[in-house]
Amino acid sequence: MNSDIKKVKVLVLGQTPPPYGGQALSIQSLVKANFEDLEIHHIRMAFSKSFEEVGKFKMKKIFHLLKVIILSVYKIFKYKIDIIHYPPGAQKIPLIRDIAVLLILRLTKRKLILIFHASGLSEEVSKWGNVLKWLFRKAFFFPEAAIQTSKFNPPDADFVKAKKKYIVYPGIKDEYNRWVNIPKTFIDEPVILYVGVIMPEKGVNVLVESLKILKDRGKSFRAYLVGEFRSSDYEKELKAKLKNLNLESEIIFTGPKVGDEKWLLYRNADIFCFPSFAPFESFGKVVVEAMMFELPVVATRWRGIQEIVEDSVTGFLVEPKNPVLLAEKLGILLANKELRIEMGKRGRIRYLNYFTEEQYLESLRNIFLEVYQDKL
Repeated sequence: MNSDIKKVKVLVLGQTPPPYGGQALSIQSLVKANFEDLEIHHIRMAFSKSFEEVGKFKMKKIFHLLKVIILSVYKIFKYKIDIIHYPPGAQKIPLIRDIAVLLILRLTKRKLILIFHASGLSEEVSKWGNVLKWLFRKAFFFPEAAIQTSKFNPPDADFVKAKKKYIVYPGIKDEYNRWVNIPKTFIDEPVILYVGVIMPEKGVNVLVESLKILKDRGKSFRAYLVGEFRSSDYEKELKAKLKNLNLESEIIFTGPKVGDEKWLLYRNADIFCFPSFAPFESFGKVVVEAMMFELPVVATRWRGIQEIVEDSVTGFLVEPKNPVLLAEKLGILLANKELRIEMGKRGRIRYLNYFTEEQYLESLRNIFLEVYQDKL
């Protein structure tokens, strides 16, 4: 490394795992990266220890908010930070938190880049009263740049009047080659895999209804639902529903899995299903993970998901909240192993072309350097 290179100093705010969501994993990959011409500093925003706490007010979050603000200001001046990289929320309580942080940090006159891992900020703020909207404008308007993860997402970058706007696909480190020569252990019947928060907005109820349709049509399968329940109440509700539908033997809940335990589940699956219509969904990083592992994908035509999956090429896209159509597409893949393999191989090629971690980090690097050069 050339020690004479001027390093652009970037303060990255945001949560790293746990919990293990797509945003947290993306921020973690940025924080851990080594750049020759960037110096990354990180302030961890650990407002929620589980998905059940996300978007809910708790007094401990007030104290953590003060800690985040104080540490951020300290690092900005101590390390002479050039750029602040900030990931806003998309729900009311997280956005009010973001307003508090950004009102203070923008007083430091550093360049601000907003990255919308969660989408729909523009839709949420449009429902607010005048006072909150005024505070939002003071905190958010006219950042030097804004990054969205898909052209299909709500126009959040336009809404905040960003001076520069970018589309950057979140990327994932390639894990497949470590597993490609390991034989699958689930061989009796095809395995349908879902990975994500287990909640209605992610389409879990729709998936369950489609699996009931498939069972009634005599299809054989096992479905693994991997992730944390959004709430204990929903867990009880969903498990009661499975009992009523006589699906308890077909659907297995594994709980959250990370690292090799998660990759092993991808390796053993035959089809990936992600029927999300969550209002904050911006991309669907788990869909990229599935394509990395050569899995055909059945997912919804929703936000950034439709930028990942090529319909009828790497899988199928269906309209949200349609269990009949979801069952139809899953049934096609359950019945045709050759098609599953063919679509899965195309999906991996698409992953390698567009969604690797190297491509993601290089895109961010170029944006940071471009924004920095604008201030010279």
